[in-house]
Amino acid sequence: MRIECVFRTEKIPVSYQYMFASIVKSAISTFSKEKFDEIYHYEDKKTKQSKSFTFSVFMKKFELVGEYFELKDDLKFILSTPDSELMLYIYNGLLSQKEYQYKGYQLSLVRVNLLKEQLPEKSEAIFKTLSPIAIKDKDGKFLAPDADEYGLTLNYVSNQTLQNVRGYGLKEPLIFTPIDMKRQVVKLKHEEFATLNDQHILYVNAYRGMFKLEGAPEDLAFLTQTGIGFRRSSGFGNVQFLR
Repeated sequence: MRIECVFRTEKIPVSYQYMFASIVKSAISTFSKEKFDEIYHYEDKKTKQSKSFTFSVFMKKFELVGEYFELKDDLKFILSTPDSELMLYIYNGLLSQKEYQYKGYQLSLVRVNLLKEQLPEKSEAIFKTLSPIAIKDKDGKFLAPDADEYGLTLNYVSNQTLQNVRGYGLKEPLIFTPIDMKRQVVKLKHEEFATLNDQHILYVNAYRGMFKLEGAPEDLAFLTQTGIGFRRSSGFGNVQFLR
């Protein structure tokens, strides 16, 4: 399932991913505290288990001013998940609040639309990214699509994602073929990166563009909804099936 939210705001931070992740968390918590705890906590502690959703943010008219984007028009926020129950909580939670504040930034929800969704039905599909895909190796190094370990690592994280979402992993190995992929360095600023540097910043080497993915049709359909790669619930890996 996929929704499109339109927000109105004067500005958003350059590292806006955590702001929108916070909005999603707030929406879930508002509508169902039980679902929120199921997703974000385990035995009264924060869990690092992968989430079953991904999102992307689109701005039309904007200007970079220091550490924030100044917007001249509304922005769009697209969220995708295969979990219809979770989508219901997010949808209703968003509509029940409408006004959001995050570290001095304010947003107003204009509307929420349920989007028509096309999913792969064959073992080969062409996709485009709605937010860049981040793949990293066991040492935390972000990989380019032409790296030798990219395919193996993509299969590993995809298997883990599907295992968490539906109870079992990939039915068949995935074959990833870049068509027109370009690097996008994303600057993430958050307290969780305090040990990295004084600025609390993580630079993510992610990639966006078009690619071909081969595998079991059911796997491809689920990955279309959950997103692909790491940090999906922080605004990475949202993809759109083209053909």
